[in-house]
Amino acid sequence: MLRPTSPVTGLHRRRLGPLEVLAQSVAATAPAAAMATSPGQAFALAGAPPSALAYLAATVVVLLVSSSVGQFSRRMVAPGSLYSFTAKGLGGTAATIAGGALVVGYGFLVAGALTGAATSAVALVEKVAPGVPGPVPVVVGIVLLGVLVAGFSVRGAGVSARLGLALEVVSISIVVVVLGIALAAAFSRYGVPHPSVVLDGGGHPFGPGGQGLLLAVTAFVGFESAGSLASESRRPLSVVPRVVRWTALTSGLLYVLAAAAQAVVFAGTPGLGGAPLPLAAAVSVLADPTLAAVLELGILASFVGCASGSLTALVRLVFTMGREGVVPRALGRTGPRGTPALAVVVATALAVAVPAGVLLLGVSPADTLRGLLVVGTCGYVGGYVLVCLAAPFFLHRIGELTTPPVVVAAVASLALVAVLGACTAWAVSAGGGWVLTASALLALGVVRAVVLRVRRPSLVAGIGLYDETSRRDVLS
Repeated sequence: MLRPTSPVTGLHRRRLGPLEVLAQSVAATAPAAAMATSPGQAFALAGAPPSALAYLAATVVVLLVSSSVGQFSRRMVAPGSLYSFTAKGLGGTAATIAGGALVVGYGFLVAGALTGAATSAVALVEKVAPGVPGPVPVVVGIVLLGVLVAGFSVRGAGVSARLGLALEVVSISIVVVVLGIALAAAFSRYGVPHPSVVLDGGGHPFGPGGQGLLLAVTAFVGFESAGSLASESRRPLSVVPRVVRWTALTSGLLYVLAAAAQAVVFAGTPGLGGAPLPLAAAVSVLADPTLAAVLELGILASFVGCASGSLTALVRLVFTMGREGVVPRALGRTGPRGTPALAVVVATALAVAVPAGVLLLGVSPADTLRGLLVVGTCGYVGGYVLVCLAAPFFLHRIGELTTPPVVVAAVASLALVAVLGACTAWAVSAGGGWVLTASALLALGVVRAVVLRVRRPSLVAGIGLYDETSRRDVLS
């Protein structure tokens, strides 16, 4: 029996083509920003050149996750993406936990992207004008960029996705060219290094306590976000799985090459780990400060695209949870443009307030960016683990379970849990507050899910909203 209307009525359904869906995943992943910053963060963390091995391992894990996600996205259309997928495999309580983890993931990624963009913008401005000391310039930049990104998001998913893709294409081109110039300069000045430089990571290829591997996984987060636009895209059951898989694979190739190149660059320029952007500092030393400014411009553009794509995914998740009553139902309403405008405003306000507050407390922009991305990645990892565990149960429910999806889900889940556990243990021993913050937020999500299950069992039982063909679709 067909419903009179779709459960996601209000969104502009079946309007986006494959390019916009691809743009969503590419923008949210932000390969250019990740290529330019993630190996540098690993360099700062370990005090040694980053290991390409960590990025290769992360690529394998993420491809396994994408395979589990594909088991759902080939069979159902849901703007809640991983949250709704988890509900179909593990039930409403697990989905509520996954939803909380993904809100942390998307929200902190938006906050981190805004922080990275504002930091790059301030660095560019200070090259041509006297800088203002303190965190205020970066905070102002975060606020202004937040308003800009929210404005594009309210105008519609297609607008924000195309903006993100355009910025990312330009940014990747800039990063590849500048990195190539820096690598050539390093070869010219220091000669060809021993191959172990690319893989060793200073004796810790996965970083202290596995944090290097966690940072490598950070570079991929958002790759699955094409699923958030499934209801708004044409032919979602074929387009979304392909986009998710190829975004993960292509990004992984770029990251491995970028990490290998930066291992060589940083090997010849030790002592730059404390710089706000180690790669830009290395480019200034090896080549030309002007190229460093061009690189920062590319990173700025990529971070803006990342904030836009991640905000789109976050808003669709909150929209779904609002429709189900898991969060206030007002957040599940859409405006004339087919976007959940109130959800955009609330999500943007929180994504701006968190980094602004941290910066005003005296934390440096570089540490703030690194911390926000670590917390966000921990949220994503929690969501990824649950959707991987859900895949075999979902396939069993519909009578399509075979051995390979079980093996893939088990390996991916164990790998992600091992990384998260090792990082948490290291953080406890080393006083790493950001990972502990992430652990506390995820624990709160578990507590909230249990409380919701006890107090509103009927609501939890109904979680798992997805798009369905309606009578209006058939008759129109």
